Amino acid sequence: MTEELNIWKWLGTVDGEAAICVMPLSPTTAQIVAMRKTMSAEQVRATSDATRARVKGAKKLNADFAARMISDITGIEMASSAISSVHKAKRFASVLGQGSTVADLCCGIGGDSWGLGQVGLKPIGVDSNPNRVWMYGHNTEFDVVCGDAFDDCPAGDGFHLDPARRTDQGTRTLSVEDFMPGPKVWEKLIERFDGGAIKLNPGVNAYDLPAGEVEILSEVGGLTQAVLWVGKLAGECERRATKLGIDGSVCSIAGEAWRPDESNEIGAYLGTLDPCLERADLVGEFLELTKTRLVHPGTGMVTADEPIEPVEHPMVRWHKVHDVIKWNRKKVKAALRSLDGGIVEVRTRGAVINPDVEQKALRGKGSNNQMTVLVYRIDQKLTAVIAERVRG
Repeated sequence: MTEELNIWKWLGTVDGEAAICVMPLSPTTAQIVAMRKTMSAEQVRATSDATRARVKGAKKLNADFAARMISDITGIEMASSAISSVHKAKRFASVLGQGSTVADLCCGIGGDSWGLGQVGLKPIGVDSNPNRVWMYGHNTEFDVVCGDAFDDCPAGDGFHLDPARRTDQGTRTLSVEDFMPGPKVWEKLIERFDGGAIKLNPGVNAYDLPAGEVEILSEVGGLTQAVLWVGKLAGECERRATKLGIDGSVCSIAGEAWRPDESNEIGAYLGTLDPCLERADLVGEFLELTKTRLVHPGTGMVTADEPIEPVEHPMVRWHKVHDVIKWNRKKVKAALRSLDGGIVEVRTRGAVINPDVEQKALRGKGSNNQMTVLVYRIDQKLTAVIAERVRG
């Protein structure tokens, strides 16, 4: 561990930074041989990893933070995005107050502490991995402790915990009993602090978690994390679904968890819901708020006589329905032809078809490039909805 840590520390020097700046993303054998004249094999390997991490981090983290950070690829994968870290930090600041101290436990490379710092809070990192401790200190310049998440946890006004969610074999796990640290440590932290947050997989079973508010976060590209808010940081409702926009916009729906089991014929308009609503068990809440109807349980589709306002609602994508037929490529293509279809978008769920293959196969010679074909399994039947995206 000491030798590996020394390599990471070297990357934080002037020579290490210079090496990162000139390292190709995919170095050739000749380039590696040339670098080995001035660097060890371990230095070359770490420099390559850090370079690729910066490129990957630039798409997820704050640009300035990513440009100067030292991390490996795994550190980037585990870190919260800039959007989600700031979103969570704002709740800490609004409840605990500006200048409050937050213990960032299992802090990793410092992604969540960066967000806490952006809103005027004072994070203190804790991690048991010396490499991560050094990276955190380099990346954030906040105080950091190398130690156990509970035994070495500093005093503070609140805590943020990001437990490891992989088994001993390195595979991802959704079982809370496999998280490190696990529920027994969570309970001790909840007793010690007035409020906090535990970062979890978006697919975690919310019914296995301690009392609190479970918030499911969705960003461009899909679900990113679940957050268990506890103590005074928890809201009045048990669930919250939140869609975070790249422009800083936030759309949240909160309520009590329940799963409607109704089924309705597809009407004039069809809406596909953001997955955070289903994962948070708030589809029923959405139906009541919008006066829409569920197509079928588990489809994430609603229907209405008119799309809800505003049409560009972050939680739903509306389509004007032209036809609903049993899935058959030949018949769907004929229907598209009658609508002057050209380039077509194909959307599905559960991999019931290959959308890339079908999108190419269904492309027509018409001038209407706004058509969408939604292929879903509804009541055990493969159904194709031929529709057109409604925009505000």
